[in-house]
Amino acid sequence: MKTIGLENNDLYVDEYNNIGVKEGLPRLAQDVASSVKVWKGELPRDVMRGIDYNDIDGLQETLNHDIIEQANLVEGVSEVTVEYERKGNRELDPTIYVKSEDGEVVEV
Repeated sequence: MKTIGLENNDLYVDEYNNIGVKEGLPRLAQDVASSVKVWKGELPRDVMRGIDYNDIDGLQETLNHDIIEQANLVEGVSEVTVEYERKGNRELDPTIYVKSEDGEVVEV
């Protein structure tokens, strides 16, 4: 499976100035990252996709569940693990590890 490539939240352009595509683990990482960054209701054609960041209330367990749920919506994902680093008062920095159906793991 392929997807349009993104780089720094913009379209990825290859060395020939064509819109680039991603496949394999880079595609999986990009699609999971995009899925968990979307606010619930933000996508007009799929209003159930996304995380309700307004309703998190600082609960790591709720955020963990929502991230895993959204990552599992991406085709090719077989397992998701989330680790958190506390950055300060009420601030978490999640790192998402995704295992593909082929058993390869990529950090998102």
